[in-house]
Amino acid sequence: MTNIRLTMEYDGTNYKGWQRQPGKQTIQGSLEYALKKIAKEEILTFGASRTDAGVHALCQTVTFDTKTGIPLKNLHIALNNFIPDDIYILKIEKAKAGFHARHSAKIKTYRYTVHNEKERKIFLKDIVWHWQYPLDLKKMRAAAKYLLGRHDYRPFSCDEERENTLRTVDRIKISKKKGMVYIDVTAKSFLRRQVRMMAGFLVQAGGSRVKPEVAKEIFKGTTGVKPLVAPACGLCLTKIKY
Repeated sequence: MTNIRLTMEYDGTNYKGWQRQPGKQTIQGSLEYALKKIAKEEILTFGASRTDAGVHALCQTVTFDTKTGIPLKNLHIALNNFIPDDIYILKIEKAKAGFHARHSAKIKTYRYTVHNEKERKIFLKDIVWHWQYPLDLKKMRAAAKYLLGRHDYRPFSCDEERENTLRTVDRIKISKKKGMVYIDVTAKSFLRRQVRMMAGFLVQAGGSRVKPEVAKEIFKGTTGVKPLVAPACGLCLTKIKY
């Protein structure tokens, strides 16, 4: 068996997320189907991040074991010819012994993009969240400081059944360029919808819907304020460090 490392990007608009689900179109399911047809064997893949429905990726890392003798260059070409055109394989290589796409990852960065102009741009609807009201980046950055570090992020997730909801957010960068507000969040791991709810709260703060310091009360559970769940379309996995 050979351990293969694959790097891919995808537009998640038409998929029910990364993880395979019976009867539903997913990124993992589409990749494994293509591998089975090409390699003539059942192949189980492991992704670095289990992106939700509608979420995109520029650098998803995948590992899998295979018996195939197909040269990697040929496998690369065959996969890109076979899989849907909203998925693209960037690179295929032999992985080092013990390397695992998910467990070996040291840090991940997601970018949330908010289109902050009055008029919508129809061709951006699947990759940004349109927010027509003014956003104050100073207030957003002030709110972001309360989200940094190690916290119980249960109020910023939908992982209600998960026992351990402690996570450490290492970095939050907020920038704006040509009407686009970019929220880059870096951590070793995230809870389900954590980045989307963090982005939603930062937009609430930037739009003066809530005060930045309300984040402290949300963590403590002493306020009725709930973070907005930002739409999936604006979220993209942009970097994984090993």
